[in-house]
Amino acid sequence: MMPLDNILFKGINHDDCLRMVKCFNADCRKYKSGTCIAGFDDLTDRLGIILSGTVVIVRYDINGVRTIIESVEKGGVFGTFFTYNILRRSSVEVVSETDCEVMFVHRSEITKRCENACLCHTQVVENLLKIMSENTVRLNQRIDVLSQRTIEDRLISYLQIVEDKTPEGKTPQIPFSTTALSDYLCVNRSALQRQITKMKQSGILTISKRKFRLHISNDDHNVS
Repeated sequence: MMPLDNILFKGINHDDCLRMVKCFNADCRKYKSGTCIAGFDDLTDRLGIILSGTVVIVRYDINGVRTIIESVEKGGVFGTFFTYNILRRSSVEVVSETDCEVMFVHRSEITKRCENACLCHTQVVENLLKIMSENTVRLNQRIDVLSQRTIEDRLISYLQIVEDKTPEGKTPQIPFSTTALSDYLCVNRSALQRQITKMKQSGILTISKRKFRLHISNDDHNVS
């Protein structure tokens, strides 16, 4: 499977994409759900392109407490080039949330000077800069979620982000299980489950499995 719909190869036709993948010495691998794909020490010069499935970037502190930093779905890119500086005393891993296929490319292969000065290589570099810019936006959103003082506010802030990203006409869907969502929001799982139940009973939230609807307006609930 080729990453033709990936932002890294956006604007490049099929034949040129095949040529670029070969030029980059790309390596495609498949992983079962729950597999540790790589530690971040293994990704200093590599970036991964999700061809199918979903992976999560997971951080473990010195006490073994797990925090999900980010979820990356099909078409997304991960690697130390796009994520946050992590203290050495913490452990960060890329884990497959579902069965997935990942294409690995060495960053140096992309950023090196192209001998042929081809337009498609220039396009890939431009796309790489766009990915970095979008990652900054996601980081700001993550900070906004974690800056909320209550579980309800964190949950609503996150669900509003998911809603904003959902294409018109489709029902928003949480990409995590309840356990994974609690790890992402950095809250206790039982407390999160109680809060979800409370919001359902009050009519703020409708949820079925992972699909949901928020029934509030900005005037009803302002998170800050």
